[in-house]
Formats: sequence, structure tokens, C-alpha cells
Amino acid sequence: MRPAGDGFVVSDDGAARETMLNLGLTDFTRGDARRAREIAQARGLSFERDTFMLRSVGPGQIGAAIAYVADATRTLVAEALEARARRSQRDLVSRTVDRLHDLLPGATVDAERELLGASTKAHRFDLVVTLPGDRYAVFQTVTPSPASIAPAHLKLYDLRQAHADWPREVVVDDLSAWPGEDLAIMQQVADHVRDFKTPWNDLRQLAA
Repeated sequence: MRPAGDGFVVSDDGAARETMLNLGLTDFTRGDARRAREIAQARGLSFERDTFMLRSVGPGQIGAAIAYVADATRTLVAEALEARARRSQRDLVSRTVDRLHDLLPGATVDAERELLGASTKAHRFDLVVTLPGDRYAVFQTVTPSPASIAPAHLKLYDLRQAHADWPREVVVDDLSAWPGEDLAIMQQVADHVRDFKTPWNDLRQLAA
């Protein structure tokens, strides 16, 4: 906060960008800048030189101004993390498709296919492989975050209740990044939690 004329300017002094750097987000993309401007506009702020700020703040408005700026900073960091997670997951799905075609040549691999669980709710899975005998194998990519783990666990559990003999495969990009308790949660509903960096030669048995 600094004086400016008859009032004050309240800013985050680049805290959003610094936090993103500390979290390993080294690239500040055009999408990040667009989100920052949208967040600023919604809160009556400006976003300039990687900084949220509010000008012409009166003495009695300082507390509210600080809250608005801090909320903008938190929102941008959260949305940037979510965007990176979605991008990483899309990339993992693409790589998984290539691997399935390599290991199961000729198999039908459908993306974003819906299957019914025991609750009769239709769940959408990243990849579904058609197996002999009117069966399916599902491959769900998951990241070690609650926003990814919870919905994946729910739909895999529901599918298991309806079709216990259908293979349920969880694919992760880096198994070493997973806390033991989160890994245990996914192992409850999946036949395997597969690290993409390891070979999956046993998958050939699925189409046998």
C-alpha cells in the first residue's frame, strides 16, 4: 500500500506471479494474462505488469481493498494451477492412446466414452478398450490432487459394483509424486495404478 494523491494504491506487488514461480509454474501464458484481466475486471481492479492493483482507495476503504486484491491473487494462482493440470492430463491421455494402440494393435479404443455404473449413472472415462466377450477395459488418467482423485474414485467404484470383471486401470504420469494415502485410495477401485514411465507389457493379455 502506498499513498497516491488524496488516497492510496493497494497492490499485491506481483505476489500472484511470485507464488506461481514458487509452485513451479515458470511460464506465464497468454491464458494466464487473460484470466488475470478477467479477474481484475470482475473485482474493479487493474492488472498491470503482473500486478493486481486498486487505485484511489480512501482511508476507510483500505481493508476492503486489501481483501479484493488478495482474493484476486489467490484466484489467479488457483486457476493457473487448474489450467496446467488440465493441460497435463490431456497430454497424458494422448500418450496413453498411443501406447494402447502400440500394445493392443487392432483394438477399438474410444475416448470419452460413457459406461453405466451400478447406480445407473453414466460415467465418462478417458479411454475405453473393447474386449472379447462383450467386455470393456477402462483407462482413467488421474493427477495427485483432490479435484482429480475424488471423481475418478467415484466412477471407478460405481463401475466396479456393476461389472467387477471389467478391468479398471488408473494411469498416472509420475507415481513417485503420489502420497501413500492417495495411492491407497485409488488402489481400492483400480486393478492397477500404472506409472506411464514403466512398460505395460502385461496389457497384451487383455485382448487375448
